[in-house]
Amino acid sequence: MPDRIIHIDNNFDKLDKLMKVLRKECSWDCEQTIESLKRYTLEEVHEVLEAIDIASKQGDWNPLLQELGDLLLQVSFYACIAEEQGKFNWDDIVEALVAKMIYRHPHVFGDARPSNLNEQWESLKDSEHHERKSLMDGIPPLPALKYAQKQQDRAARIGFDWVKASYVMEKMREEMDELEVEIQSNAPIARLEDEFGDVFFTLVNLARKLGLDAELCLMSTNRKFAQRFRGMENLSEKQNLLLKDMDSIALEKLYEDAKNELRSRNDR
Repeated sequence: MPDRIIHIDNNFDKLDKLMKVLRKECSWDCEQTIESLKRYTLEEVHEVLEAIDIASKQGDWNPLLQELGDLLLQVSFYACIAEEQGKFNWDDIVEALVAKMIYRHPHVFGDARPSNLNEQWESLKDSEHHERKSLMDGIPPLPALKYAQKQQDRAARIGFDWVKASYVMEKMREEMDELEVEIQSNAPIARLEDEFGDVFFTLVNLARKLGLDAELCLMSTNRKFAQRFRGMENLSEKQNLLLKDMDSIALEKLYEDAKNELRSRNDR
């Protein structure tokens, strides 16, 4: 009966109770481990990012409401499993978070008056990890573009950084030239991977110097391409055309038409 959940007044207690019921009475939930949940957690994080864009660009906040709930359920899931293992529970998570945030905000809860809040934040984070021997230590296993940007941010702390974005552009052209040489010489796959990776890494650096997040930029472009490609499919269907039968010039024309149609729709 849902009443055993719904009647609970405190929302965190309600979620905690829900998760414990599911762990006992749902076969799928019972089987999950912290390892099996990782893929779902990653998916939920990306769905939250998608929902943020929808809220920001389209003014529809309901997807964000739903996706934040799904992400919170993931946290509850881990807390429930940890409690079953006698490791920690919901209260421990919240207490640890509150303590950490108070520690990292001495300008709010103490007398600190830093000139640069970002530098203070990173310095306090570093002090929590005394075992680090390198600035490259402690970077979480992020997607590759985000990981590269974190590495570059760390290196920049000691001044190992480009002064201007224009200098990164020069380096990018240099890396592209090196990649082209390898392509033209039919280099083995290992060499192509190496040079292609250098191009990516430099592009991430350029994004960082421009104040952009390379990961979010690519996610946005992925969504944009998917919208335009669906537009191509819709246009081809209306014109009784098969995409696979069209040549590259006709496909490019259809793609431009789809772009223009989406642009005019968004401008309304």
